Amino acid sequence: MTEERSDEIEGKMEIIHQPVPPYKTVFFIAITIGVLYLGLILFRTL
Repeated sequence: MTEERSDEIEGKMEIIHQPVPPYKTVFFIAITIGVLYLGLILFRTL
């Protein structure tokens, strides 16, 4: 009862796109603010 799947034979497809510049900057700013906020919470609970 072994059945071969055609998608394994053809290989995996990968969708590639170039990032939009402003969104990358906004993403890193949001992550930085989040990490600083969590650090502030940790510092105040000690």
